[in-house]
Amino acid sequence: MIRPPKLVRRLGGRIFLTFTVTLIFISVLFGFITTHFGSQLVARSSANELRVLSVVLSDLIQNQFSNLEGSIDEIAANEIFLENVVSGTTGHAWFETYLKGALERNIHLTDLMVYDMSGRCIGATDPDWYKIRGKTWKFFQQGLEGFNFPSIYGTESMGRVQLVSAPIFKDDDVVGVIVAIVGLKDIYRLMDQKIGLSDNTDAFLLDSDLRFITAGRTQEKGLVESHLASTRLASHLRDEFWVGEYDGAHGQKVLGTALKIPGYSWYVVVERDYRDVLSQITALNRAVMATIFGLLIIFILATLGVSRSITSPLLRLVQSTRKIAAGQYGVPVDVSHEIEEVAFIGAELEKMRRKIASSQEKLRERLSESEQLRIESERLAAIGSLAASLAHEIRNPLNAMSLLLSRLQYSANEDTRKGIVGDLFGEIGRLDRLVSSILDYARPVHIERRSIESRQLLLSVVDLYQSLATNKGCRLTVDAGDGIVFQGDPDRLKQCLVNLVKNSLDAMDQGGLISLSARDRGDAIEISVTDDGPGIPDEIIDKLFTPFFTTKESGTGLGLSAVQKIISAHGGKINVANRDTRGERGAQFLLSIPTI
Repeated sequence: MIRPPKLVRRLGGRIFLTFTVTLIFISVLFGFITTHFGSQLVARSSANELRVLSVVLSDLIQNQFSNLEGSIDEIAANEIFLENVVSGTTGHAWFETYLKGALERNIHLTDLMVYDMSGRCIGATDPDWYKIRGKTWKFFQQGLEGFNFPSIYGTESMGRVQLVSAPIFKDDDVVGVIVAIVGLKDIYRLMDQKIGLSDNTDAFLLDSDLRFITAGRTQEKGLVESHLASTRLASHLRDEFWVGEYDGAHGQKVLGTALKIPGYSWYVVVERDYRDVLSQITALNRAVMATIFGLLIIFILATLGVSRSITSPLLRLVQSTRKIAAGQYGVPVDVSHEIEEVAFIGAELEKMRRKIASSQEKLRERLSESEQLRIESERLAAIGSLAASLAHEIRNPLNAMSLLLSRLQYSANEDTRKGIVGDLFGEIGRLDRLVSSILDYARPVHIERRSIESRQLLLSVVDLYQSLATNKGCRLTVDAGDGIVFQGDPDRLKQCLVNLVKNSLDAMDQGGLISLSARDRGDAIEISVTDDGPGIPDEIIDKLFTPFFTTKESGTGLGLSAVQKIISAHGGKINVANRDTRGERGAQFLLSIPTI
């Protein structure tokens, strides 16, 4: 089973991850909503700004038209002027003088002309107009019907001019038409002063045929068709306050709107480079993202602080719990009062620790008493076992001595008596050896450590038993490299090896090989005594080191027990096993002595 990461398994990690993921989700959702509606708001704001600008321009131009109409009406309302127009006999000079005086009072007019009902120019500030018959011109026909600000006129002789015409009334009857040329620079000034609100905003006027009146940044000269005829704007000219995207004069995407000037057939068009709108949206998105990112960092740090404030007292409780689990009942529980629930758990855990410590102390006292009783029982059992073994070992020589003394009592033969006395001394020697072995076994082993060269130790043992081995048809070999040196008691270890070699020789009645070897294992020196004799029966192999256990008629059963005691005093251990691999037979004793 795959375990989750350590961060997820911890309470603090789960709190931190949960809050962090939630905050990131909320931040992303809030950022998406904010940028989405913010982008719409910026687009609507730009559209409203264009609408407001188009309304302002339309009002300014409409006011200029109203001023022009008022000025022309004032010129045409003069009584003497009306009488002269009606009479038709007044010469050009009078009209020229009157019209020039009117021009001086109306600086936004550049020329004035008066036509009678037949379309003949009867007065003008520019003599070239006398050559133009008004009957065939649209401005004359429209001027008979009312104030007319029709369009831009352009000819090779006249150039590009803006004509204004209005009827001349006498007692509600139309008696002629007054015509004025208006300078376009005033309209240019009006348009340009509002364009200055934004470097990326353009504004211009169109006539009813979608021809440029003011060029704006399109820089179109002359009365030419605008680029708007092929855009979405053309189909929405009659809509009130339509704003949309379309391709500008130079192919770039623009946000534009068009507004018809009330009472006239002209349109105010305002355009803004869409990149300007996008830059505002981008700036808004960046500001929102920066704000969200900053708040997210603050919230994550706050979440980290909250999770730590929750988990820190819990971690201290965990440390206290681990100490209790490790058996350190004397260390008080670190009870934190930062969180009420954690403080309650800590207090209960401290109560539990005190109860366990008290119970452990009582249990230790009881165990101590039980241990003393056990040791006393084992001591008594050992004494009993030793006494039983001693009784058995001593009874045999005593029985033999009793029989020998009986024979000695009733025997009169001197030679027989001498033989009986010799046997008595033999049994007494046997008892002496038994008592000596028991004393050696009971006496503590004192180790005197010196440097031991393993090969020399093994060779010294072989030298003792070489002749005996030869007599029994056995061979003794040594397998130990030079330079294997360790610390130990050479006399005691030699005693162990002598015991093991003697046991192997006793078991090998048919001859064979006894091998002594030494190996350096780094942390221990391993010495083995291996023979190819009959081996050790499985039922007694676990009893070899039991005191007084022996399979020999003349043995005391303390030899191998003494070997184990000496090796234990060196801090080592002894293992015994039968060799049953690769067809080999025999037994192997392996001594492992730690290096110091």
